[in-house]
Amino acid sequence: MAAALSRALKLPGKKIHDLGEYDPLRQADSDDSEDDGNLRYQKNGNLQTEASIEVTFDGDVDTAVEMRALKVKQWRLDETSSAEVRATEVSDEFTIKTRRSLVPCLRTAAFLLSLAFSMVLVLICAFFTQCPRSQPLMTSWNRSLGQTAGFPPVITLWDVNDDQVSDVIVSFSSTGKTRDQRGGLRLQATLKLHVSVAVLSGVDGSVLWTSPAPERLKFIQCGIGYVDGGPGSVCLLVGINHMLKAVNSSSGSSLWEMKSVYRSHQTPAAPAVLLPDMDGDGFADILLGSRPSVLTSRIRDISFVFVSGATGTLIGQAVSYNVTGEGKLIGPKAYVSGGGVLYVMFGYGTIQALSVRDMYKQANGKDSLPAPQQSQDTVWEWKRRGNQSEWLEVYSSNDSARDLQILSRRGESGSDILITTRDRLQLLNGQHLRQLWSANGSSIEGAPVTGFFNEDNILDFLIHISSGSNTRKSLIIDGSSGEELWRAKLGCHIQGSEAASIPLSDGRSAFLFWAKECGVKTSVSGVASLSQAQRTDPNSQSQYHLYLLHPLYSSVLLELANSTEVVTASATGIFEQQKDAFYVSMTAGSTQKSHESRTGPLLVKGLGLNWAISHSRVVTLEEETIGTIRKFFSQIRFSAVQH
Repeated sequence: MAAALSRALKLPGKKIHDLGEYDPLRQADSDDSEDDGNLRYQKNGNLQTEASIEVTFDGDVDTAVEMRALKVKQWRLDETSSAEVRATEVSDEFTIKTRRSLVPCLRTAAFLLSLAFSMVLVLICAFFTQCPRSQPLMTSWNRSLGQTAGFPPVITLWDVNDDQVSDVIVSFSSTGKTRDQRGGLRLQATLKLHVSVAVLSGVDGSVLWTSPAPERLKFIQCGIGYVDGGPGSVCLLVGINHMLKAVNSSSGSSLWEMKSVYRSHQTPAAPAVLLPDMDGDGFADILLGSRPSVLTSRIRDISFVFVSGATGTLIGQAVSYNVTGEGKLIGPKAYVSGGGVLYVMFGYGTIQALSVRDMYKQANGKDSLPAPQQSQDTVWEWKRRGNQSEWLEVYSSNDSARDLQILSRRGESGSDILITTRDRLQLLNGQHLRQLWSANGSSIEGAPVTGFFNEDNILDFLIHISSGSNTRKSLIIDGSSGEELWRAKLGCHIQGSEAASIPLSDGRSAFLFWAKECGVKTSVSGVASLSQAQRTDPNSQSQYHLYLLHPLYSSVLLELANSTEVVTASATGIFEQQKDAFYVSMTAGSTQKSHESRTGPLLVKGLGLNWAISHSRVVTLEEETIGTIRKFFSQIRFSAVQH
C-alpha cells in the first residue's frame, strides 16, 4: 500500500535522477513486494496501466481502492477463463489422440470382418459346388448282349460321357426269335437280321445308349469334329454294303446318313481316312476307300470318294485305280511325309502311295484344290514310276506284304513304316523310304503289337511265330536294330490277333496276349485251385488264358483271366484318374458242343488290370522269388502320360 501511495504522490513528468538517494516509500514498497505477490501482474503493461490509473485518481483514494478491487475481480475472471481455455485445449488434445488411436482399431476391425466374410463365402461355395467324383478302383464286369447271328462284332473305345474313362462302343447282329409249340424260344434263320449299336460304360458296363443300324457295320470311328476344336463328338458308322452314317457320340442321335456311297458290288476296304477341312466349312472331311466284294482276277481296282464330314455329301466324284498284285488288301492308310504332304498307302501284296493332292484334283478338277493341299514333297516325288505314273512305289517284293503300320516317333516329328510279311519284319525310314533293318522269322501270326520294352523311346514289337508242331514262340524285336530283346518258347497255341500293349507310368509298356495252357513250369500264388482244376478238367485244352508280360520281370507271366470261348474282339483303355487300365474282350458262345457254331450269346467283359494283377496266378519261365514279384506288381501303375 505504501508503494501505491508513493507512486500516486509523484507528479507526472518528474523523474528521480539521484539513484543513491534513500526513499523510504520505495524501500517500503520493496519490503511489501511479498504482500503483493498474489497479484502477479504481467510486465507487459499491466503495472503501468495500474499506476496510470492510480495517478489519475490520486485525489480519490476510495475510487482507487474500488478500482483495484475491480481489477482483482477481473483478474480472477481472467484466470477462470484461462483455466477453461486450458481445459478446452486439453479436451481437444485428448479428443485428437482418441481419434488417432481409433483409426488402426477400425482398420483392423474392417480387415477381420472382410476376412471372416471371405471365409464364409468360400465355405458356402465349397458346400454348394459339386466336386469331381473320384472313381473307385475298377474290378471286373460282364454284360450279355443277347444271341449273336454269327457275324463278327465291331468294337471301339471312346469317352462318350466325359468321365475321363473310355466307354465301349460295340456293333452286333442278332436274329429274331419266335415261340414254338411248347412255349420255348427258337431262332429263325429266315427272319430279318437285326443290327444294333450299343455303348457300355467303361467303369461298370452299364448301357449308356443303344441305336439300331440298317445293316451290318464293318468299322466304327469316333473323334470327328471341327478342325480347330480338338477331338470331336461325332462317330462314323461304316456299313458293309452301302451305308455311311454319322451319330452324336453322347446320345447316339443321327446327324446325317448317306446310302449307296459305294459303287455296285463294292465293300469298304479299310477304316475311313480322316482329312483336314477340304470344302472350307471348318469341319474335318473323310476319304473312304472301297474294293470289290469278290476278287476274281489279278487286276483289282480300288475306288475313293471324298465325303463332307459336316453334311455327308460327296465332294466331287469317285476316282478309281487299278492295282496289280496278289494277297490281302493293305490299307488304305494315311501317311504324312517329312515334307508335310498327306499321302494314302494301299496295295495288294505291294504298297503304293498316292498324294491326296492328286486324288482331289481328279475328283474335283485342277482349280478347286484347297490351299493347304497344294504343296508337294520333292523327296517322295522321285519315287514315281515314270513321269506319267499316278502313284509312287513304297514296297515291292516277291515276299508279299501282309500288314502295314505307320509308326510315330516319341518326342520327334515324322513317322516310320513297318511292313510285315510272312517271314520277316522290315522297317523303312519314312522320309526317304529306305530300309533301316530287317528281322527274319517264320510263319508270323497276326500283326505285330507295338510297345516300349526298353528305355530308348523307340517302339518295339511283340510277334508270335510258329516253330514246330503245336509249338509257338513269342518274341519282342528291338525297334532300333531289329534284334531280339525277349524270347519265350511256349507249348501252346497263341491267338496273336488279340494281343495288345498297355502304357506304364515309367514310359515302358506291358504286353497282353491270349494262349492255351502253356507247357512251362508254374508257380501258383493267390489262386491255388486254378491249376488243380485245369489238371482234372478233360476240356482244359480248350481253355484260353490272358497273360501279362512286364519288361522288368520278363522271366514270369501273370495269368489275369481265362475263357472257354475264343475271344473274337478286344480293346484296351486307360483309367488315368486311378492310374489303372482295363481290358475289354468279346466272346460269342456256342449253343452246341462244337465250337464251329457262332450263334451263341454275345458276352462283353471288362477287366481292371490292377485288380486282376492282385488276383493273378504267377507263371514262371525261370526261377524267381514269388514274394518279390508280388510286391513289385502290386506297385505298378498304368498311365498314357509319360513321367
